[in-house]
Amino acid sequence: MKEFMYIRQALARMREEKLYSAMYVAGTALAIAFTMVIAEIYYVKTADIAPEVNRSKTYTLGQTSLKNRNGNDTIPYWMGISHEMFRDMFQKMQTPECVKAEVSTWTLGNWYMKLADGVHDRAVVVKLTEPNYFRFYRFRFTEGAPFTQDDFVGERRVAVITEEIREQLFGKEESGVGKTIRVENREYHICGVVETPSMLTEQCCADIWFPYSADGLLQDKGRNYRTEDLQLSFCVTSANFMAFKQELHEVEARYHAAHRDYDLDMVGGLDSYYNDVWTHTYEVFNTSPDTKKMYWYVFIAIFLLLFVPALNLSGMVVSRMERRLPEMAIRKAFGAKRRTLLGQVVMENLVLTLIGGIIGLCLAWTALYVWREWVFYIFFSFTNWGLYGRVPIIEGEMLFAPAIFLLSLLVCCILNLLAAALPAWLSLRKPIVESMMEKQ
Repeated sequence: MKEFMYIRQALARMREEKLYSAMYVAGTALAIAFTMVIAEIYYVKTADIAPEVNRSKTYTLGQTSLKNRNGNDTIPYWMGISHEMFRDMFQKMQTPECVKAEVSTWTLGNWYMKLADGVHDRAVVVKLTEPNYFRFYRFRFTEGAPFTQDDFVGERRVAVITEEIREQLFGKEESGVGKTIRVENREYHICGVVETPSMLTEQCCADIWFPYSADGLLQDKGRNYRTEDLQLSFCVTSANFMAFKQELHEVEARYHAAHRDYDLDMVGGLDSYYNDVWTHTYEVFNTSPDTKKMYWYVFIAIFLLLFVPALNLSGMVVSRMERRLPEMAIRKAFGAKRRTLLGQVVMENLVLTLIGGIIGLCLAWTALYVWREWVFYIFFSFTNWGLYGRVPIIEGEMLFAPAIFLLSLLVCCILNLLAAALPAWLSLRKPIVESMMEKQ
C-alpha cells in the first residue's frame, strides 16, 4: 500500500513540476535508447535466433594445421578439410549433436541466376552444403523439403530457394517446388522453399542452397571445391565440450596412424561462434584480437552512456532536494524515518525513470528499424560480401526478447540509483535544524 501511495505522489508531483519531469524523462529516455541500441545490436548478433538456433553451441573448424615430421620446415601450413575427411572422420563423431559441412564462403565467388525472361541475370548468394545443414539450422519451409542424403549421394541437381527468389521467378501465388532454375548455365530442380532469412543471420543467409556434390556444379567454377576448402561446424553443448575435444584428439590420432609422416592439429583450428563474432568486431574497431580488451571497451562504452546522463540527472535531483529539505525536516520532526523519506524520493524518481526507460526502449526499436540499412553495418563486419547492400530483415524475436526487456529494467534501476538515491541520501543526512534553515 505504501508503494502505491508513493506512486500516486510521484504522479501528482509530475503534474506540479512539469518542466522538471519532462527534462528528467527526456534525459533518461536518451540514455536508455543509446544503451539499448548497443545491447540490441549485439543481442541480434549473438543470441540463438532462428534459423541460427544453435549459436551458443556452435564450434567451427575451417582449416587444420599440418606439419611434416621428417622435413626441415618446422612451420606448419594450413590444410583445408576435404569431403573425404568429413565423411570418414567427422561424420562418425558421437559427442556433437550435429556436424555439418559447407564450402567456405570466400572461395565461392559470384554466382548468377537467369531471371524469368530468360535474358537477364541476377547475382545471388549461394551456399554449397550437405543434408545435415538443414538439421543444424532451423529454416521454416513454406513449400517442399530440403534435399536428402540420396540426392547428395546421387549427385542430383536440386536446390532450396528463398521465398524472395520464388516470387521473383514465378510470382507470389505460384508454387516453386518441382520447377527449375538456371544458375551458372545449369538447370536445377527446386525441392524446397524457405522463408527468406535475414542477413543478420549471416552464417546461414543465402538465396539458394545446393548440395556441393551436384553433378557439374563446381567444375564450371574452375576448381574442384569438393575435395578441399570445406568448413565444418559442430553443435556441442557446454556439458559435452571436454568430451568433444577428447574425441577430436582421437580423430587426430587416427589420422596420424594412417599418415605417419605428418602431425595434424585440429583442436588449434577450432573456434566458437562467439569468438568469431568478437574477431569481426575487432576488425570494425581496428583493435587487436583480445577478448578481455573488447569486453572492457563495451563495458566502458555502456558505463559512459549511463554515467554521464546520471550525473546530469543527479544535479537536477540535488537542486530539487534542496527545495524540499524544509518539507523533509518537518516530516522528520514528526517522526518520519530517514529510510521512509529516502524510499519515497527513490520511488518518485523510479517512476520517472521507468517512464523514460519505456520511451527510450521504444526509441531504440524505432531507430533500429528505421535506420536498419546502415546502423548494423557500423558494428558488424560481414565475411560474406554478397550480403553488403541488402536491407536487413528485422524479425520480432530480434527486438522483443525477454533478455532485452530484463536488461532495460536493470539499466533503469541502475540509472535511478546513480541519479537519485545518492543525492537524496546525502541531503537527508543533514540535521533537522539545518534543513529548516534552508527555508530562510
